[in-house]
Amino acid sequence: MPNRLKELFERFLDRNISPDEEKELMGMALETGLQDELKQAIKDAWQQTGEEEDITDVKAAEMMQKIFSESPVIGNKPVPIGNRNGWRSIAAAAAIMIAIGAGVYYAITYKSGKPAEIVKSPEPPADIKPPQINRATITMTGGKTVYLDSSVNGTLAVQGNIQVIRLDDGQIAYRGSTEELIYNTLTNPRGSKVINMTLSDGSQVWLNAGSSVTYPVAFIGKERKVSITGEAYFEVAHDIAKPFIVSKGDLQVQVLGTRFNINAYDDESDARITLLQGSVKVKNGKKESRLQPGQQAQIAAGIKIISNTDVEQVMAWKNGLFVFDRAGIRDVMRQLARWYDLDVHYTGEVPQGKFRGEISRDLSLSQVLNGLTATRIHFTMESGNKITILPE
Repeated sequence: MPNRLKELFERFLDRNISPDEEKELMGMALETGLQDELKQAIKDAWQQTGEEEDITDVKAAEMMQKIFSESPVIGNKPVPIGNRNGWRSIAAAAAIMIAIGAGVYYAITYKSGKPAEIVKSPEPPADIKPPQINRATITMTGGKTVYLDSSVNGTLAVQGNIQVIRLDDGQIAYRGSTEELIYNTLTNPRGSKVINMTLSDGSQVWLNAGSSVTYPVAFIGKERKVSITGEAYFEVAHDIAKPFIVSKGDLQVQVLGTRFNINAYDDESDARITLLQGSVKVKNGKKESRLQPGQQAQIAAGIKIISNTDVEQVMAWKNGLFVFDRAGIRDVMRQLARWYDLDVHYTGEVPQGKFRGEISRDLSLSQVLNGLTATRIHFTMESGNKITILPE
């Protein structure tokens, strides 16, 4: 394995690494037992540049802070650095890899106004893997529940002339027609993979962990109405005669055909509707606004419209990433709690500061938490899923 790490690291430096190899390298860099091999690969690469000065952990940490402050990583690719001297290319790669070795996936920084300090926290007693399966359920009229984690592909249930089908890719779909208004609820619990469903009109909905959608098995009448909890992304089939309405309490989002994300978790300070394509009308009680692509409506006491929204950050959950942009520790932990099904507690003063960067959702909890530890966040983890964040 050390030889494989060295080979992948050299490919990383040469920017001749495939996405799968890059992911493999990041996973190896997070393994505690390979830290010495990783450091040696960095030192070997540094020595080949002919620099007289040795690269130390302190120097690498300083470079890391400078490099991250200049945002050298965009998406999943290092910024092209062909116009820099060779040793600067190595320095950038080394700093990024040392950060990864500390538990960070690509670049994640924590700004608290204090000098950077990499510290180690005790390993949790038992690691928690990211969701391996989908544990979603469909609750039907009459109370019957279909557990999707134990279902085979094909017909799951029949309601009148409507068939509930699980497709080969795991997606849930409804086929058939009925004149009776029958409601189902798709629930995706915490600690479950994202699930995708096609409604009877061809509209698609993706549910994040800790979310649900209630919908008719067939849309009847002049409107298509569904309600949600948590977070969902919709790609609505166009039907000018039947507007599509998504509701959560007093909040309503009305569309004809569009793509949008709605984040309406009960433990968030506001609900957020982000439009990717088309046009939507947002109503909250007696107040209403219309969104254009790239805009976000933040719903609290009123409706606040934000333009030029970072859509990639909003859609990170659907694309297998956590993406933070000046997020506080409570914001970060709420997202982790839903994905890993955690019970999060705080003791004393809650650590201040903001996080920026991205982390793969495919990492285990200990890998993510060790990344937070490297940025001065300390924690303890008890048996089960209870985690306590300690004062800074």
